[in-house]
Amino acid sequence: MRKKYANLFVKMTAKSPLLFLLLILLSVLFLFGVTLTTKVDVIKTYNVKIENDKICIQNASDFMPDEVYVYENRNEAVYKIKIEPEMLSRENNSLEISVNQLSFIPQSDYVYIDIPVQKITLFRRVFIQGGKF
Repeated sequence: MRKKYANLFVKMTAKSPLLFLLLILLSVLFLFGVTLTTKVDVIKTYNVKIENDKICIQNASDFMPDEVYVYENRNEAVYKIKIEPEMLSRENNSLEISVNQLSFIPQSDYVYIDIPVQKITLFRRVFIQGGKF
């Protein structure tokens, strides 16, 4: 049954390339439509230290994150932390996140934290910015 429809498609596109070009055009339009509607996070990565159940982020901007991602090695494990307002404290130019109830946080010197800064469309990220931010 599938072979019958496949043969019909080949015959129709061989006779007139209009159907083939129409399918390519529809596929490209679908690709652009999906990239225009899909939002992705732009993240900023910080090297942090965890001391006394607090994550201290130096030179943090004036943003208040809703969630952060903590990891030692991104290829092994990434831990997502939902941030509550009482978990945050700001001192001078640093941001402290209290993680005293979270036992899965790595306790090493080389810990990284990813903070979503903004959301942009996939179209803008790939086609306009070229993947750079």
